[in-house]
Amino acid sequence: MTNTKQIFVVGNSRSGTTMMGRIIGKHSSVFTFKELHFFGQLWSLKDENKFLEKKESVKLFSKLVCIQEFGIFNQRNPEQFDNISELQLSQKEHSGIDIFNLFLNYSTEQNNSVIPCDQTPRNVFYIQEILDNFPNAKVVNMVRDPRDVLLSQKNKWKRRYLGASSIPFREAIRSYFNYHPIAISKIWNTSILNARKFEQEKRVKTIKFEDLLLNPKSTISELCSFLEINFDESMLRVPNIGSSTNLDKNSTSGIDKSKIGSWKRGGLNLSEIYICQKMCRENMSFYKYENRVFNWIPLFTIISIFTFPIKISVSFILNLQRIKNFKELIKKRILNK
Repeated sequence: MTNTKQIFVVGNSRSGTTMMGRIIGKHSSVFTFKELHFFGQLWSLKDENKFLEKKESVKLFSKLVCIQEFGIFNQRNPEQFDNISELQLSQKEHSGIDIFNLFLNYSTEQNNSVIPCDQTPRNVFYIQEILDNFPNAKVVNMVRDPRDVLLSQKNKWKRRYLGASSIPFREAIRSYFNYHPIAISKIWNTSILNARKFEQEKRVKTIKFEDLLLNPKSTISELCSFLEINFDESMLRVPNIGSSTNLDKNSTSGIDKSKIGSWKRGGLNLSEIYICQKMCRENMSFYKYENRVFNWIPLFTIISIFTFPIKISVSFILNLQRIKNFKELIKKRILNK
């Protein structure tokens, strides 16, 4: 019997976290959740020693149930789940972490599994909090070439038209304004640097997206050993959906290695590649991602620098309702503290 009680798949957005969640979720013992965004959006460090009254506890539990039912972008009246929440919350007071843990266990049991798997990418900035509050949890950190991340983020707003029709139009707009090569490169760097703090931590395992695609069976077998679960061939058969550059292929399954090095086939201009490599050089070298050689600074680099303040200001406004603690966001996602 495994000692692993929870699995958290983390990493920079568009680095293969969703695919990894699907792979792990293929195991009969594991139930993979939708992106829950508990850390940073529903709970922050200021809530660490805070206990919620019954009414607040029910509200938080219902919100989690609602997110799992309808998705993070389509939350419809979480109050409709209050009856379920009240049955699960027997005590008068709970911490936010207690409620999250209760919710994970409840939903996993409802889906006839024993190990919950949360695959929210931004949890890469909360690895320490996960390790501290979930002593039997394992963390799987996904890393991908930042230029492929850049390309995927650039086209993320198109997901609504490539198979994910449930994504609201406002979310497509938000994704469009969230993209800027400087911002995406900076966040990739801080996510990598935060995860690298746990290189020696036995409960954290880093997997390169490219290794997963090139050697899926051996990579997943090794992962299963880390998670203390048996490898199952069915874990290799995941649907080819979620791309920001191609239509979803619901009829096909498997690990598609053609996603490696997509940036080389177009979609990014020279300035975007130059900025990304300049900002991410050290961490790219650490993970052995080769740089494209530039003999001169691409012309549009200057334009990118001038447009950055405008784009980031609009992005900030559009993301206000998704931020629980602004100071914490700056500290973790920008300053890496």
